[in-house]
Amino acid sequence: MRQLKISLKDNSYDIFIENGIISKANEYIKEVYKNKKVYIITDSNVEKQYLNQVIEVLKNDFIVDYVVIPAGEESKCLNVYASVIDSLLEKNIRRNELLIALGGGVIGDLVGFISATLYRGLPYVSIPTSLLSQMDSSIGGKTGIDFYDRKNIIGCFKQPSLVLIDPLTHKTLDKREFNNGMGELIKHAIIGNDRLFNLLLEKSIIDENIIYESLSVKKRVVELDPFDQGERMLLNFGHTFGHAIELKMNLKHGEAVAVGMLMAIKFGVDLGLTDSDIHSKVKQVLDLYDLPSFEVDYKEYLKETLYDKKNLAGIVNFILVDKIGHAFIHKIKEDELKWML
Repeated sequence: MRQLKISLKDNSYDIFIENGIISKANEYIKEVYKNKKVYIITDSNVEKQYLNQVIEVLKNDFIVDYVVIPAGEESKCLNVYASVIDSLLEKNIRRNELLIALGGGVIGDLVGFISATLYRGLPYVSIPTSLLSQMDSSIGGKTGIDFYDRKNIIGCFKQPSLVLIDPLTHKTLDKREFNNGMGELIKHAIIGNDRLFNLLLEKSIIDENIIYESLSVKKRVVELDPFDQGERMLLNFGHTFGHAIELKMNLKHGEAVAVGMLMAIKFGVDLGLTDSDIHSKVKQVLDLYDLPSFEVDYKEYLKETLYDKKNLAGIVNFILVDKIGHAFIHKIKEDELKWML
């Protein structure tokens, strides 16, 4: 078992990483939640895999209810957000009762947002069941739903009370979905852990230790910048271009991030800020884990970056790398970017 603590001024919490931890989730939840009623929110795919198991684990210590939503990115929307709240209110949820996000990134983002807004705030525990959600949405406090054809454009920051990561859940993922999570894991290595990058080049098994090494990168930047105004933007490496192509190319999030990282590297090389050798190294590791590594001309998508969430008061913050294990923020004014176009 590996453990990380996210230490924040207003809300610190633990992340436990252990094979089989789902089978004893009640022991960990009792330590952070003293009331009796809990509400599991999951989707129709995860329901078949884990819902009954988690209910059985929790029912000796808690009164358990649940809400199931349709699986898929389409559920991360205002209509489903409202329908889940309708269901919770019909079940007579009270202020300070606990939500449990059981599922992948869509569930994590949606439940986090519900937790932040229903009754102006409810506690929640995250049990991410996909590699992508374990790497990305389950920690750090970012919540969000999609709107106006833009990902996560509505949201807020809401930290969980606890995160339980069970690597055994990877066995129920299909190959593409597992690789989807590898996009974010590889990103952590590129921006902040050259040791992890070298381990990945050896085609390591994604176990407790690899997950710990990856999330250690995210822990550092979240603690430095919990509200995404400075260093935390480094976690968006590959996302500025990745978000622009994700829906247009019908890619999964981690796949789009993989291609977006290569686009950002090319952009950095053309700006004279990135070592050209990095491109071939990153392409090598993406190929090892069967992630897309085809070339997309970043110039065709520069206009889209004007509307990215990292555009702050007319300045677009591009995340670039100068070497494996080190990323930095490169600011470009809107006028300069338009001139490039």
